[in-house]
Amino acid sequence: MKKILIIASLLLVSLAGSAQDKPIYKSSFFGIRSDGATDNTTSIQKAIDFISSKGGGILEFSVGRYLTGAIELKSGVDINLREGAIIVGSTNIYAYGGHKGVFWAEGISDVTIFGKGVIDGRGPELLRNIREQIKMRHIPDDTVVPTLVYLKDCVNINLKDFILRYPATRDVLYIIEGGDVKVEGCYTDTR
Repeated sequence: MKKILIIASLLLVSLAGSAQDKPIYKSSFFGIRSDGATDNTTSIQKAIDFISSKGGGILEFSVGRYLTGAIELKSGVDINLREGAIIVGSTNIYAYGGHKGVFWAEGISDVTIFGKGVIDGRGPELLRNIREQIKMRHIPDDTVVPTLVYLKDCVNINLKDFILRYPATRDVLYIIEGGDVKVEGCYTDTR
């Protein structure tokens, strides 16, 4: 009888632990394309907004190249970049809408970006586009150049294990202004 009670108690503890885990939402569920050519900015933002409206969860990117402009992170929504997943920043400055990063947020909490995937800003191409737009006087000389991750006044944010590649900002992979952000195991790979 004691063994049955112990097993039942362990089962209840494990069920209680799994009930607290965040639900996982596959990026493909939201029509997000991994072909490296389709602009996924709107689809990724809608996915994050949907997951946020459901109380949070994890948006998971599998193997592929996901082209996007600026994406606003929301409290409680984690991003899992599985190995082989590459978030590819747009080389069109207008895709960023004046925001300071591919992933950006101000005043949010409880977000983790993690996994063995990559955020690739395609910095050289984006800077070329910015210079051309400035030369044609389509944008001002002081146009905001987006980095890979921009966080301002955010709390309990974790950046963990993913690769940062080719930011458009010089020597800055991510910008953190105030708040509580932990960076662990992230590194640059500009091959």
